[in-house]
Amino acid sequence: MSSPTAPEAQNESELHRLVLLDDLKNGGAVRILRASPGLRILRVDHADVANDQRNLLDLAMKDAAIRSVLVDLANHAFVAYMLKDGVTSFVRRSYIKNLWHQVRDGRFQVDRHGLVYRLDEPLAGLVARHLIVVFSSMAGKIRTSSLMRHFEQNFSTIQKYLPAGTAVLRVADFGGVVGGYYMNSYGAPDTEQHVQGLIAEIATRLGIGHDDVVLYGASKGGSAALFHGVLGRYPVVVADPIVADEHYIKVFKDSHFTVGVFPEDKKEKFSRLSSSVDVKGLPPVAILCSRQSPQFPYITSVIEEPLRSHIGLFDSHHVDIKTHPDVSPKTLNLAVTLLNMQFYKLPIPAGMHVIDEVKHRKDTGSRAL
Repeated sequence: MSSPTAPEAQNESELHRLVLLDDLKNGGAVRILRASPGLRILRVDHADVANDQRNLLDLAMKDAAIRSVLVDLANHAFVAYMLKDGVTSFVRRSYIKNLWHQVRDGRFQVDRHGLVYRLDEPLAGLVARHLIVVFSSMAGKIRTSSLMRHFEQNFSTIQKYLPAGTAVLRVADFGGVVGGYYMNSYGAPDTEQHVQGLIAEIATRLGIGHDDVVLYGASKGGSAALFHGVLGRYPVVVADPIVADEHYIKVFKDSHFTVGVFPEDKKEKFSRLSSSVDVKGLPPVAILCSRQSPQFPYITSVIEEPLRSHIGLFDSHHVDIKTHPDVSPKTLNLAVTLLNMQFYKLPIPAGMHVIDEVKHRKDTGSRAL
């Protein structure tokens, strides 16, 4: 076999590139990516800053300059996928299908717009009659180098608790640095249109009517299910959706990497959506929440009329809910109930409903039987 010609070697060097972290600071990322529009893999050497198990996502939490680099890369559709020997590697989003082994071995699929998804056919070989779309929350290890931080597999056994003939669609969330809430970002400006299109396409492929599609998610996934459910007029069940970025920006130093990545704050986005929606004929919306979660004030204020009057809000006073991540697991029983009510088209009452007002026996002085 002959050796590659000079032009071929040059092309290869333009597809894969190793740079120093300092080369990307102060707008360097933008200059490099503009100079190499065909770049697929960008490896960033930060060994002089950290040559341990910390990747650039970890380092960005304490360094504004590194955070700016990550935002620039995300806004040019580059996603961190690997850490090795002090080098964090990034892949262009359009090239993920060629790199990610779960796609290459067929576990995940890719649609014509590059959305990565997983479709589970109904159990027991039944014909599909219903479709549930499960949107991913933030990953348990939110800053892991693995691409799976964009595709958390929440409620993996959900099919067992839903009507016979229910298929499950899960979609990866590759907007942003750690996730894009399945909404438009600077680096993925057509996400909302593409997600809506994929849902409709899968339903059509399975022969499922629009009214037999239900959207579900918790936290970030709840934000997505609520947004896309109202946008696409699908029945919705969500747990403690994040409808404003403020809390995570102020309290957690923007741990969700939303600043500079999205054209508008979710508070503005959900306020605009809820105040402009025509609720006539809109399928039921059920939100599981808790006044013990810091998201509760946002849920009850950001969602405006007329949508607010159309929503069933289920405020859990479960004693073991201490903060936001507790809401979904402690209300899962009602989530399953509400999902089945949506599929069986049973009415879900609008308004605020208090649930799970229980205490531990030790807090009441009660004795065990």
